[in-house]
Amino acid sequence: MTVLYVREGRDSARYPQTVTLEPARRSRVGLLAFGIAAVSLPLVMVTFPPSGELAFSGIYVWVGWLGLLVFGPATAYLVYRAIVRRPALRLTADGLTDESSMTSVGFVPWSEIVGVSTEEISKVTLVGVRVREPDEFVASLRWFRRIAARTNLRMFGVPVWINPSGLGGAAEVAALIDIYRRSWEREQQRPPVEPERVWPFSDGGTPRRTEWHHT
Repeated sequence: MTVLYVREGRDSARYPQTVTLEPARRSRVGLLAFGIAAVSLPLVMVTFPPSGELAFSGIYVWVGWLGLLVFGPATAYLVYRAIVRRPALRLTADGLTDESSMTSVGFVPWSEIVGVSTEEISKVTLVGVRVREPDEFVASLRWFRRIAARTNLRMFGVPVWINPSGLGGAAEVAALIDIYRRSWEREQQRPPVEPERVWPFSDGGTPRRTEWHHT
C-alpha cells in the first residue's frame, strides 16, 4: 500500500506502508522563483559588463561567472523538479529514498541506519541520517552523490542530510523516519515463525496437520 502525503496526515502512517512525501506546490514555486532570482543577477553581470577600467571590468565579469557556476546547476535542478513531479522522500519496508535536493544520496537501507537527528546548517534545519559504516556507504554511491556525501561527512560528521523544505517541520520528518527505522529493527528481532506442515499420509488416508512448537 502506498500513502502519499503532501503536508498533512503523516501521523497515520504505519510501517510497512510505503510513504511518499512531496513538497507542496507553493513551496516548489517559491524555490523556483528564488533560484531564478539568484541566477539572474550573475547572468546580467556576465552579459553587460561595465565600461571603464579593464581590471575592474574583468573582476566584475569573473564574479558573474562564479555566481552562474554556483547558482546555475541548482536553478536548473529546481526547474526540473517544478516540471517533473517526483517524490522528495520515500519510506518503504526496506529503507528510505532521498531525492529532496540535487545532492541527495538516493536509497539508504534501514540496515545501514543507526540514528536520525536534526541540525541547523546555514540557517536551515536539516535532517541528518547516521549510517553504520560511513566510509563504506559513501564509497558505494555514484560519483556525484559520493562527492556530496563525502563533503557532508567531513564537514558535519554525517553523510546523509535530507532537506525537509516543503515537507513540513524537520522534527516531524525525522520522527517519521525514526519510527520506520525502529519498526524495521523490531521486525528483525522477532523470531521466525515456522510454517505448518501437512503430512501426506495418516491413518485412514486423511491428511494430518502437525504444528511445530518451540521447546
